[in-house]
Amino acid sequence: MAKMGEAIVKDYLEGKGLTVRKIPECDIKNVDFEVFVDNNVLFLLEEKTLETGSSDWNGKDPTYNSISKHVYEALKQFKSTNPNNMYPNVLSFTNMDSSRDIQDLIIVLTGCALFDNNKWVKIHNVGRIKNDLSLIDLYLWFDHDSFTDYLWGDNNPEHKEVLVKYLELQ
Repeated sequence: MAKMGEAIVKDYLEGKGLTVRKIPECDIKNVDFEVFVDNNVLFLLEEKTLETGSSDWNGKDPTYNSISKHVYEALKQFKSTNPNNMYPNVLSFTNMDSSRDIQDLIIVLTGCALFDNNKWVKIHNVGRIKNDLSLIDLYLWFDHDSFTDYLWGDNNPEHKEVLVKYLELQ
């Protein structure tokens, strides 16, 4: 399924007029794609596919645990490929599980959920990813083959400006 997720994200980016180059797998951890405009690197992208969830909890919520694991792996890849954040780092999720949505990503990143009364309540420990989240500038969310939402990370204003312009985000 990961290849399908990569293809979905690649098609989306190419639809924005960007050139997407797959970075070959190697012994050193790296991200999936370099994204170009006019032969210049615009940003780096790691794609993570969320498969249909397991009902086996083993003491941890599989929804949050699987998303957190993917964020952790992506952080290692961004540290290896772009440790000084020279280019924007974009983490894309392709969600194949209808029981998950971008709210689950928000909970993983912040530990908090927004309830109907517009109050944020801490419901989850952020854990080992907390200290490195500033490496990720933008999170893209796809449900199956459709782009549905995005979240800004704690990012560099210049990176945000570039991403807003070329990805047509706000």
